[in-house]
Amino acid sequence: MHVLTSRSSCQIIPGFRVRIIPVLGTIPAIFGQFMASYVVTELAGVHVQTEPVVNFDMDHYHTLHQRLIEHEESVYGTSTEVLIDVEEVMYIVKELWNGRSAREKHVKDVGRGMWRSVNELMLVRWDSTKPASISNLILLKFKEVDEHESRTLDDIKENEPEFYSRVTAVLKRAELDFGL
Repeated sequence: MHVLTSRSSCQIIPGFRVRIIPVLGTIPAIFGQFMASYVVTELAGVHVQTEPVVNFDMDHYHTLHQRLIEHEESVYGTSTEVLIDVEEVMYIVKELWNGRSAREKHVKDVGRGMWRSVNELMLVRWDSTKPASISNLILLKFKEVDEHESRTLDDIKENEPEFYSRVTAVLKRAELDFGL
């Protein structure tokens, strides 16, 4: 009978743990599937933009909701037209705007940079004549808010047609998702 003197005497490769063997096959498989789908979509002419994982904690969403309420009170004198709660803020930030300003076309910050960027963001009305609802809120950086609120939608539509159509498409998606 063989007696084990130490764990290392049973290892095939020094420092290699047997219990991680099941993990080794799945990670390359996932990577391979991603690369294959990327190649197929590129060959088909369908350009897919991958989305970063937005993983803010609830404190971030509470902060964005509170900023919205404070902004509504300072600009419109009341926050009674804020028709969303924190869960809907989470939907707007995560699903509609991917944690980024509506003015950003390309992904710049990921990871910690993305977390830092939420400290510069706030929700504002797209159309100032309508209440602050899921289908009328956009995510902007602080420095972009004043410029946005000083312009009319007609002005944006005329001078920035690409931005206007991109935002209206996103807000239309919110209407469809919520049946508005």
